[in-house]
Amino acid sequence: MLWIKTFIGVLFQALLLATLVYLPAWTLYWTDALIWAVTYYSIVSVGCIYLLLTKPASIEARLNLPSENQPQEDKFATTLMFMALGIGLISCPLDVFHLQLTPIFTGVLKISGLLILIIGLFFIIASMDANEFAETTVNIQEERGQRVIDSGVYSLVRHPMYTGFLLFLVGTSLWLGTYLSLILSILSIAIALTFRITIEEKTLINELEGYKEYSERVKARLIPFIL
Repeated sequence: MLWIKTFIGVLFQALLLATLVYLPAWTLYWTDALIWAVTYYSIVSVGCIYLLLTKPASIEARLNLPSENQPQEDKFATTLMFMALGIGLISCPLDVFHLQLTPIFTGVLKISGLLILIIGLFFIIASMDANEFAETTVNIQEERGQRVIDSGVYSLVRHPMYTGFLLFLVGTSLWLGTYLSLILSILSIAIALTFRITIEEKTLINELEGYKEYSERVKARLIPFIL
């Protein structure tokens, strides 16, 4: 059942993201978007198979729905994250096919975008591999014996899944979009992540034993040695 739920979820997610890219473009004849969609679906599918075989608890955690007791500020932060994703994806085809306010990326910058988004997806998968408690909402899972995770990518940054999300959006803008879409993506995700991380860290420091000490050992939130 977990396998079925997982791949239904992956398919739905892939179709939703593809819709956000293709619908504003109003054309299916967009080779770069096809490469982007196939890359996304392939990496996520293989990653899910690996996690289902080795860390099924990580998949279960990601499939958990928000609880009725989810704080309002966390609901708002979750909404901001979805808005940032939507803005980042929709702004690419809008400027490329319709507004044409800024140039599209070409050459090395464009190719680097595909590599960056791939790295971002691997960061997300590596985060789930290291941390089986990574749910979609801020929630201390006492019933599962949640503990501080400081191994794997969590030894580099405190929020590697958000690092992956950031890289995925930036890489997508470089591969599919324009200078305008890149600026909008960075601004929207910066606002969303600032709000989300502030809420998450307040909860973790106050309620999860050992997190304060971990945050003092691993200084970087998103980018090693930088941010």
